[in-house]
Amino acid sequence: MRLFSKKSIGLLLAAVMVLSVVVSSYIPAAEAAAPARNVILLIGDGMGYGQMTLGRIMKDSALTMDGFTFNGTASTYPNDPVEKWVTDSAAAGTALATGVKTYNAAISVDVNKKPVKTILEYAQENGKATGLVTTTRITHATPAVFASHNADRDAENEIAVDMLNHKVDVLLGGGKRYFVTKDQGGKREDGRDLITEAKNMGYTFVETRDDMNKVTGGKLLGLFKSSHASYDIDRDAAKEPSLAEMTKKAIDILSKDKEGFFLMVEGGRIDHASHGHDAATVAKDVIAFDDAVKVALDFAKSRNDTLVIVTADHETGGLSIGGYGQYNFKPEVLKAQKNSIEDVIASKFTADNYKDIFAQYFGITDLTPYEQVAMLDAFKAQKTDSYAVSNTVADIISKRAFAGWTSGGHTGTDVPVMAYGPNASDFARHMDNTDINRLMMKAFGFSR
Repeated sequence: MRLFSKKSIGLLLAAVMVLSVVVSSYIPAAEAAAPARNVILLIGDGMGYGQMTLGRIMKDSALTMDGFTFNGTASTYPNDPVEKWVTDSAAAGTALATGVKTYNAAISVDVNKKPVKTILEYAQENGKATGLVTTTRITHATPAVFASHNADRDAENEIAVDMLNHKVDVLLGGGKRYFVTKDQGGKREDGRDLITEAKNMGYTFVETRDDMNKVTGGKLLGLFKSSHASYDIDRDAAKEPSLAEMTKKAIDILSKDKEGFFLMVEGGRIDHASHGHDAATVAKDVIAFDDAVKVALDFAKSRNDTLVIVTADHETGGLSIGGYGQYNFKPEVLKAQKNSIEDVIASKFTADNYKDIFAQYFGITDLTPYEQVAMLDAFKAQKTDSYAVSNTVADIISKRAFAGWTSGGHTGTDVPVMAYGPNASDFARHMDNTDINRLMMKAFGFSR
């Protein structure tokens, strides 16, 4: 039976079209996200998925990083004719800071060694406050690329001057030795005391956790160790602030700026522990980095104008959960470790006492004959190989825990990307590390 004539169907369709036009006029078009007032970029140096998984296992609970809704991945390769696929922190950091790929060892200069403007510099030009926080030396590659330009990452005396001249509002980390002369226990040969110069520029200078906590505003320079900050497993919490505490202090100060701020936070020693195949120390520093992520995320969730991005510059060590052909992993081996291998080797370890030290600091009381021979061989080899003992210790612990490693250096695998806040959905895809810079610029509403 025919319910409608062709004519009635046509009239009905016309009515629907008119109605849809009328209704749509009352539905506002989707608006582009408002520019972010603040951007906080957190970089876990050397932190791949293996490091994140290890941190989660060792914490016995989810990480803050696990809770981001918008997740992506990033490629990290440099623009280097020799080391084509595997980046160092300088080239990767430059990509994040400037959106330009360059050669390994470059500090925000392109392949022709020409300076490239960083997002921190754009933020300053737009009246925003800026900050850099790290557990490495403040002059180390990752923080350096945001507030310095140099053809060589190892020129840290020059980088210290450049960073100070950039007048970054908050600088917190290690690296005091590049700010003072040799007579003061530093590395400077030009006679310049950059700490005094910083004070004359209006900075408050601090060297301890308590002194940092007393600062409520103004420009802040905190250098808590001569070289890198301590691994979190070794840190004296009464004297040296955690990465989370430094992050909170930076946000407290920078958020007072009416134009907003840009802040980079680096968990820099995840990389160093991964180079040394020290899985327990890696885990502790991942967890400490995650605590800093929580500080940033809590701040962002208390408002609607702050973009938080979490990523890594590269992966280090090729860490796997399970190794040596075994379908197994034993975190209890790592949980027994009390200090970093680096710290134990540096001050406590000899061929005469190594069994006692293994028991006291690593919880290992049953070294096998093979492991004992390996240790004695390592002590002999130490005369020509300064890493022989630490590498052997790391190998013994890793094999007992079934923590696998494929490299003593960086790898070219993709790294995680997480985002929260204005424009966060832009990060929910695979991208290149240079795209992270482009999306931060977009979120701020900056144009090149």
